[in-house]
Amino acid sequence: MKKTSCILLGLFLCLTALTAGNKKKPKPTQELDSFLQQYVQATNSHDFNQVRRLLTPDAVYWFNKQESRGLQEIQASFEVSWSYLPDEIYSIKNITWLSVEKNSATCIYRYSYQGTHAGKAVAGGGRGTSVLVRKDGNWRIAHEHLSIPQ
Repeated sequence: MKKTSCILLGLFLCLTALTAGNKKKPKPTQELDSFLQQYVQATNSHDFNQVRRLLTPDAVYWFNKQESRGLQEIQASFEVSWSYLPDEIYSIKNITWLSVEKNSATCIYRYSYQGTHAGKAVAGGGRGTSVLVRKDGNWRIAHEHLSIPQ
């Protein structure tokens, strides 16, 4: 009888531990998704100072058919885009996190933009990849690569 009681008690404790682990926990990517939405909002502000605070100082961007290294070059690229589409609205969707670690994360997504240039509607989009790092407790973008599928 003692043996059966011990086995039953052991099974009960195992089941209790398993069901306790099934409680709703926040997804580890919720914080990262929120960060990316802040980035989209900063981009849509058309104020690079809003974007700057979300990047590492040595970030590398590949978009607009060029490579931009560091905040000064990245700012110049953003400002060229904003001058071409002064009312641009940028968005991202279908975010897939490929890697999420304590201090780094990598994701892929679809991006789109729309606005007007010289009075004509312009829209487009493509694929994006972002590499994020956590510095001083805050997520920052270290690399972004936007491409247009051929």
